[in-house]
Order: sequence, then structure tokens, then C-alpha cells
Amino acid sequence: MKKIAVVKAIIGFIALFGCYHAAEYMMLFRNSPAGFLAVSLLFFPLAWLLARWQGLPGLSAWGMVFQKKAWEQLGTGLAVGIMVYTLYTFSSFLLDIERIKEIPPTGVFVSQFFLFALGTFFSSLTEDILTRGYLYRFFNGKMNFYLLILFSSLVYLLNHIYRLTEGPAFWSYILIIGFFLMLAMVRTGNIWLTLGLHWAGNIIYHSTHSVMHTINGQGEFPGSILYVLFLLLLIPVTWYITKKEPRTA
Repeated sequence: MKKIAVVKAIIGFIALFGCYHAAEYMMLFRNSPAGFLAVSLLFFPLAWLLARWQGLPGLSAWGMVFQKKAWEQLGTGLAVGIMVYTLYTFSSFLLDIERIKEIPPTGVFVSQFFLFALGTFFSSLTEDILTRGYLYRFFNGKMNFYLLILFSSLVYLLNHIYRLTEGPAFWSYILIIGFFLMLAMVRTGNIWLTLGLHWAGNIIYHSTHSVMHTINGQGEFPGSILYVLFLLLLIPVTWYITKKEPRTA
């Protein structure tokens, strides 16, 4: 890339990074769902404007390729992700690693479920654009296939600036998740399968930890190992479901 293009690419990433974390700030430190949603929605016109400023075609530059297969890929990612994360959750209960403490009444459960599903849709998509779609645009074809995936995984880890102090177990989870999510992006050339897998994980997590509530059980099998095993399973699964996917970029 020419020097001015590199400068624009860096400025664009910083701007999107700032917008993404402004939304996170509204939720984590201001407890403002409305503020979170407003700033998250602002992310998309900002991403479009930055793409046009850089001479690119708009949101499709970051992997949001609107095509016939977009819904199919999103649905596949959701279905596969929900299946694997649900299997992990039930395994955790069966091994008594976690126990259900409280399930709210049906009406409360449904309303909160859809609230978290909506919120995590935007947080998943904006983070996918920032840590995967944006990097794919500038480094695909310039980096080795696996180096690009590892680089994106590291950026994804570092993007969790508020949780980096949680230590090596957390870092391993994020790096593995980052690996199979970027694998989906690189194999398909767009963001939809990645979004489905990412969104599914967030939906299941918040369903079991924010809508209903769990506590630690007495099981002897390490919960961190169980989680890593299921996350690692998603690498070959992602490879398999992208085997016949036509690349769109």
C-alpha cells in the first residue's frame, strides 16, 4: 500500500476501535443499554464513511457482502454455534461443573433473552468488522493464510482491554475463538458465517449467565479444560462447513 493509504487504514482502525469501545463503555460503566445501542448503530455509518474515504465500496469492504447466500451463511453459523455451545453447557451441568441457581419466570426469561440477543447481535457484528473484516481487507493476500488468522486472533484478544487481567485461561479461550472466527472469514470471504458463530456463543453465554443464573458445582473435571475442548472442536467444524462455500471476496 502507498504511504497515504497506510495512514488512512490506521486512522480508520483507530476510529472504529474508539467507537466500539465507546459502546462498551456505555454498557459496562454507565449501565446504559440505550447509550450502548446508539453508539453501536453509529458504528455502521462510521464504517461506511471510512470505507468511502479510503476509496473502498462501503460496508462490503469490511466483509458485509450482501448476497443471496448471506442469510444462509448467517443461519448456518447460528445453528452450528448454538449446537456446539449448548452441548458444552449441558456437559458442564452433567459433570457438575456448573449448576443452575435460578431460572426467571417464562415472560421475564423471553423478554430478557430477546434483549440480550439484540444487544449481542450488534456487539458481535461490530467486533467482527473491527477485528476480522477490517484486517481481512488490508492483509488478505499479503499475509500467509495462517499468519493472518493468528494475527486477527491476537488483535481480538487485545480488543478485550477490560478483561486481559483475567489471565492465561481467558487468553486461551479468546485466542481459540478468534482463530475459528477468522478461519470462517478467510474461507468464505465475507462476515456472515463468522457473525453467526460469534453471535451464537454470546446468545448461549448470556442465556445461561445473565438471563438465568448458574453457580459453580462440585465436579472434579476442570471447567476450563472442558470449555477449551469444545472451542477446539469448532476449528475442524468451521473448516468442514466452509469446505464447499464459494468465496465472495
